[in-house]
Amino acid sequence: MVLRITVTLLTALALPAQPGAPGLTIKENAHQVRAVGPGFVLKLTPHRLSVRVDEDRFGDPTTGNPIVRETIDLTGRTLRPFVCDHGTYTIRTGTFKRMWRISQLAKRPQPYPDGFATAAPGLFTPFLGELEGTVTDAGGRTLRFLISDLVQEVQGRHGFAATAPIHGYFVDSRGRVRDRISLTGRFNIGRDGRPIYGIEDRGTCRQIADLPFGPGSEQAVVTGPLFVLPFKAPLTTKVLP
Repeated sequence: MVLRITVTLLTALALPAQPGAPGLTIKENAHQVRAVGPGFVLKLTPHRLSVRVDEDRFGDPTTGNPIVRETIDLTGRTLRPFVCDHGTYTIRTGTFKRMWRISQLAKRPQPYPDGFATAAPGLFTPFLGELEGTVTDAGGRTLRFLISDLVQEVQGRHGFAATAPIHGYFVDSRGRVRDRISLTGRFNIGRDGRPIYGIEDRGTCRQIADLPFGPGSEQAVVTGPLFVLPFKAPLTTKVLP
């Protein structure tokens, strides 16, 4: 099940840093993440995930497209586990709250696969996801998880841009962070049709998996059941301040 709606340098199209989509800023260190998007502010720490939403400003209300809300119960589902440096974690209980506003119906440029366009035909401006619950590791120990899953996509006169960050913490019974997710995908393409994209990893949790979007969605960077970009992308690792 894919819940969001690499390690080698692929081509010269991949650069170590790209601006991504305008309208979403991320600030993080080892202890917290703060994301500010169109009409929302999200703060994530090992102890709490909090979100403030201004519905009158969420996304682009001038499109006339409604805000969509959905809550998925993760308890009892068979989901791909999170593989991290210090453990492998299987979700036991939890919820995935998500809301989004479609800015326009438009096809994302290649290498976004056609199957992803079918699954998500509208551009997310933005997508706001919150996951909280419990996991167990290989030794049967229970940990708490808190994860934010965001997308900001913008199609304008000068091209298409996307930012897709996933951040999270796995916290043990003593309140210590066992592992941390910090994956940010960025994609930019201008009038010349030349895509520039990549993923930054500042955490300890990532995997490579084939996604169910057909040709072009193989070997994507994921973390557990969540994907960053729906296609294979170069990955760079960095250390948090």
